Amino acid sequence: MKVTTHRPMNLMAIASAAALVMLAGCSSSGNGGGGANPSGPSTPGTPTNPTPPAQTPQTTPIGQVGNGAGNTVVATGNAVSEIGKQLQDANLPLLPDATQNATGGVLIKAGETVATLGNGVRAGLGQIGAVDNPVGVTVGSTGNVVVKAGETVSSVGDVVKSLGSDQLAPLAPVANPVGGIVQKVGEVVQTGGGKLGDALNNGPVAQVTQTVSKVIVPLTTQVTNATQTVGAATGLGSPVNSLLTTLGGTVASGGSMITNTKAPVVSPLGGVVTELGKTVAVAGVVLHGNGTVGGNPLGGLLNTLPLSGVTGGLGGSGSGGSSPLAPVTGLLGGLTGGLGNAAGGGTGGGTAAGPLAPVTGLLAPVTGLVGGLTGGIKGATSGATGAAGANGAGQSGLGLPNLLGLAR
Repeated sequence: MKVTTHRPMNLMAIASAAALVMLAGCSSSGNGGGGANPSGPSTPGTPTNPTPPAQTPQTTPIGQVGNGAGNTVVATGNAVSEIGKQLQDANLPLLPDATQNATGGVLIKAGETVATLGNGVRAGLGQIGAVDNPVGVTVGSTGNVVVKAGETVSSVGDVVKSLGSDQLAPLAPVANPVGGIVQKVGEVVQTGGGKLGDALNNGPVAQVTQTVSKVIVPLTTQVTNATQTVGAATGLGSPVNSLLTTLGGTVASGGSMITNTKAPVVSPLGGVVTELGKTVAVAGVVLHGNGTVGGNPLGGLLNTLPLSGVTGGLGGSGSGGSSPLAPVTGLLGGLTGGLGNAAGGGTGGGTAAGPLAPVTGLLAPVTGLVGGLTGGIKGATSGATGAAGANGAGQSGLGLPNLLGLAR
């Protein structure tokens, strides 16, 4: 009895042990053998500096004015198109419906032609400084202008054909063939405009416009720097800029009032007046910058010429004789404020910095007068007054105010 009672228990124990072994094997191989040997933590790599965001090119002041002019032309085209739509919707009993619609269509297409021209101006010359070939963009857009002009001519053909409809039906034998001829002419113009656009945007013409852009863009920048410098030196830049801004804002407000009248024919012109006011307002930047324009535009222009061996050392030559043009750069520094310390250092010691040192001493009262007007070239005026004091009281009597009869 003891044997029969213990054997079933041993079999159950053996079966349980076998089941445990099988479960252990499944758990160890459930991940294909990879889970039993987990990999160690990866070594962190060397941190890299984040890439700075790309700088968006800014248009030059002249480009801003060009953009405003392009917007004005676009607004003019939109106004003409809007007048055409109003004509189509008007109730004109003396004019056949077909003729009325066709005439309105001519105005719409003519407005689109003008607007296309404005788009080319603001996308090209209006983006000077922000695009590589502003001249090429504007010139290339004339192909689209010709295409739109061809569509306008075709619309004129529609008007001629419409003269033979409704109460003017007796004119149909003449109006229809003539209108068809005009439409064919418009189609030819459209085809020529497409070919013209391809020729202007590719090949030799594109190379020429690219070269012209490389000359014009730096030139406009230097011209703007010069006008802003003159505006700052004379003290006229800021007030003229404020005047143009105020005037332009007033004109733009007047344009908004015209638009809000909702009067036929008149209200579409409000957009033109508004854009014109904005263009006038932005024109002030040509005379008054935002403080980022350099104070030595002539030096910047010289650096673009093949004279780097001569002009390269002009920046710090105001107090020494290392450059033959040191007196000139010292004089420019006193007038523009960009090289104020050089001018003061070149004349403050009373020694001749070069062959033009007497001239720079003679113009010391001028630099003092300019400093009093602008308040932005204090370093130059202090150097100039030091030169006047070192050279004696009689030196200031030879200044420009006395020569002009302004001294009292």
